[in-house]
Amino acid sequence: MSSEYVERLRERARAFLSEAMSAENPDLAVFFAEQSMQLYVKAILYEIFGERVRGHRLRELLAVLVKGLEGEGFRDLAGEVLDFIDRKRRLFIVAEEAYTMSRYGDVSYSKDDAEGVIELASELIKLLDEVSTRVKLG
Repeated sequence: MSSEYVERLRERARAFLSEAMSAENPDLAVFFAEQSMQLYVKAILYEIFGERVRGHRLRELLAVLVKGLEGEGFRDLAGEVLDFIDRKRRLFIVAEEAYTMSRYGDVSYSKDDAEGVIELASELIKLLDEVSTRVKLG
């Protein structure tokens, strides 16, 4: 796997998260946090499975990760990811909606929405780093 590609995606993801944290406009903060998560999931998918996955819906991208982990025998780890998705379902929906609605729709996000999605992104990145480490050591 190309470590340059993985690191480039991770760097971009971290940059989007940093922008989300400093954005004054909640709509932009939610959008940037969503972009951060999207890129980080894609980095991990490529790092672990060598797949450049297309698409943008976070829960679908994470489902690809879960399926891949299960297929490689990491059922407990896949279960941890699924549990995280279930616990954070509402925030994932807000983030997915922001991908298109913040640009084209008639929706505005609150400061609380932005803070929640930024926290989700931070937690997801931490979880994905743990997944990556455990699979490498696995």
